[in-house]
Amino acid sequence: MISETTTRFGYLLRRVGKVRFNHASVALDEELNECWSFARRQYHAPLIFGLVKETMDRFTLHRFSDVQVLIFRIPVTEEQYQGVRQMIAAIRQDDEYIYNLFSVLTFPLFKGFAIYKAYSCIEFTMNVIRQLKFTLDMPACRYTPDDLIEFLSEYRYFEGNLLDYKKPSERDEAYFQPICFSQILQSGWNLLRLMKRSVFGSLGG
Repeated sequence: MISETTTRFGYLLRRVGKVRFNHASVALDEELNECWSFARRQYHAPLIFGLVKETMDRFTLHRFSDVQVLIFRIPVTEEQYQGVRQMIAAIRQDDEYIYNLFSVLTFPLFKGFAIYKAYSCIEFTMNVIRQLKFTLDMPACRYTPDDLIEFLSEYRYFEGNLLDYKKPSERDEAYFQPICFSQILQSGWNLLRLMKRSVFGSLGG
């Protein structure tokens, strides 16, 4: 699923990148009950990113009634489905994975670059797609969510307001928790790790 997220960061990415959609997610079921992506873990802690299980509150912020999305439905074998689940489980258990913020912020200039164990939402999604035996024409970090409009055109399933597809769920209280001092420290540590990997551990692919 690709979406126009309602955060200020999402709006900025669409304006600067001149794209329609700024976010990509991987859903393991048709009802979007298991929807995964690389994104911020809490709304008030924008620099603490990682693999998250997304909820309706993350898309609507519990106040927006129109969230434009495009959902693709890709047929898979049981083996492919379990392979994706195992891939997600492995990332969840590995604390080394962080968000590829620098690639996202500089995308208009450098068109994306890979960093060791750092994904943006679209990098994660494209690597899942590659797990399903799709052939990528360029490194995963160089795609944008808009690229999936054509790349997965034959699998288009739903386009429109997310709330017309799935009704809002209960409030995601954990997502809206105020930021605390330990999270401020964690934000700084994440930036330091990303800077170190950018200089010494950048990888192509």
